[in-house]
Amino acid sequence: MTPRRWARLLAGLGLYGTAFVVACAVGGLGYFHFADPRASCASCHEMIGVTADWTQSSHRTVSCRACHGGSLTLDVHALRSHVDRLVRHFTGDPDRPVRLLARHVIPLHESCRQCHPQAFADWQASRHATTYARIFLDADHNRTASPTNDCLRCHGMFFQGDIAELVARPAAAGASWALRDPAKAVEPAIPCLACHQVHAPAADTHGAGLYDHRERALAPAYRLPLASVHQGARAVKVSRDPRQRICMQCHAPSAPHELGTSDDRTPAGVHEGLSCLDCHGAHAHSAVVSCAACHPADSHCGIDVQKMDTTYLSTASKHNVHTVACLDCHPQGVPVKAPPKL
Repeated sequence: MTPRRWARLLAGLGLYGTAFVVACAVGGLGYFHFADPRASCASCHEMIGVTADWTQSSHRTVSCRACHGGSLTLDVHALRSHVDRLVRHFTGDPDRPVRLLARHVIPLHESCRQCHPQAFADWQASRHATTYARIFLDADHNRTASPTNDCLRCHGMFFQGDIAELVARPAAAGASWALRDPAKAVEPAIPCLACHQVHAPAADTHGAGLYDHRERALAPAYRLPLASVHQGARAVKVSRDPRQRICMQCHAPSAPHELGTSDDRTPAGVHEGLSCLDCHGAHAHSAVVSCAACHPADSHCGIDVQKMDTTYLSTASKHNVHTVACLDCHPQGVPVKAPPKL
């Protein structure tokens, strides 16, 4: 066989080989993008646990690619995540658990907005819709209490690193605190995933939980401990609603568990034993309509409860609506309601 014919033969084999590889690659990418995740994603043994959880969740009818992107996605963050997983499979530690990374949070946060617009709008109207800048660059707060790693327990729990890697102290007197990554200024410090896990079993998804910054995993509400709160020597009755345990992870009393200390909002007084969710909306956290749900238009004093001197009406009031008791306003004893005039 002449060298020319050899060259043509090799060129033809190369062309056919290239076409075969391209066809296999396109076919494989198409399969992993469009096939049922139980047959495609779960074919990697590292993903079996994740897909098993997904099949039991409220999102089991939503394809993996709707949130994570598929092999043909144009989402750079999703492609990077998929490539990282492949590299880790062949060169790293394939048995290491799949963890939610900080860069995954914002894309998934936007997915929540698309499918749950009302809940997302309620969250946006709440004080939980805060940003890294509002939390960590608050000059008044930082003047009295500098940011510490413990702040990441409730704010910025998805940040992967030390507090010193997040914020920079003022270099000189009169200077301002700064975020080391300016892009984080507008990112949500308490996103949807702080309390919700996409792959949680259906019964747990709505019950929610709290994402633990140190463990990098969400603890379901029913696994959180029931808080012990005291008012002096008296144990305060705390609602057994599992959802309240989520609230109390952040709105918690000081180390001695004394009522009203630190960020504690445990109901006491006339509201003792109520759950936070009895008054506050799950996402909006508004309590505007809650009074009317339990109280008649007038109290026993003949006054509209929403116009009484409590922090519900004015934050300057010395009567905190969470702990207000009858004797706070009636130290001489609760007056007897006068009979109606005929």
